[in-house]
Amino acid sequence: MVLFIVGFLLDNSFPAVEGIFLNGLNWFSQAGLNGVVGSGRLVVLYTESTVYLAAGGTALAVAVGVPCAIYMAEFADMRFRNFTKTSMEVLDGFPSIVIGLLGFALFVNPISRYSFSGFLHAQAGQVFEGCDLYGWLILLIMSFPIVATITEDALRAVPQELREASLGIGATKWQTTREVLLPSAMPRILTAILLALAAAMGEMVALYFVLNGSISSSLLTSPLAIFNPLARTSTLSIIMETSYNASLDGAGPPGPGVYFLGFLLFAIVGIINVAVRVILAKRTTTQE
Repeated sequence: MVLFIVGFLLDNSFPAVEGIFLNGLNWFSQAGLNGVVGSGRLVVLYTESTVYLAAGGTALAVAVGVPCAIYMAEFADMRFRNFTKTSMEVLDGFPSIVIGLLGFALFVNPISRYSFSGFLHAQAGQVFEGCDLYGWLILLIMSFPIVATITEDALRAVPQELREASLGIGATKWQTTREVLLPSAMPRILTAILLALAAAMGEMVALYFVLNGSISSSLLTSPLAIFNPLARTSTLSIIMETSYNASLDGAGPPGPGVYFLGFLLFAIVGIINVAVRVILAKRTTTQE
């Protein structure tokens, strides 16, 4: 299936690959050839913002999810653990559009007194609609159940003999968790983080609601402006969706540029996955 997807994307994006090889990123500015709205500079910007948003949201999910998993696996009673884990699994199954609408209502909606933007507008007269920070919070809500549930399963899968041996030589429960359980469960924890990162990079619907509008003009003039969490960016998945709709409304089926963006997104996730696996394999070899 993976090979079929790669082959499909490469076949449909080959004219874009050829055009980029011959003309560079200026190929994206040639109207009528690609079905992508924007220039090569925007494509680079969308790629950077995709990685930035996904990395930030996943980092927050790890910061929240791993401590939750440790508490559920090692310190909570069984009744609380079952209730919490079931709740997180239900949250993980929520449709993206529901999370996006919730984020829009709580963060973005400028005419609601219950939203953060509405509060700023009412108190300070500032119009503040959509930013990367809102995107991080939405990705946190969507990603931390993945990290927490898989990490909790990984910790509970560590053999009980390791716990007993560590406690038997005088280690505390927290020292056992930190020095024995977490290293033993690290491969599955990294798998959870990779799953959350891949889901965050491919997310479109929820982010579309909270990024809400055109990108900040400062991003086109200052390369470092992308690191401002209050700037408003966009992602590859969002530009793919808007470009696809624009091509259908105009000249027909989407051009190779849209498929190239899909392949680019696929390649980024694949490279991150392979890199983490290689690092993990070297770490395991060193320990042995």
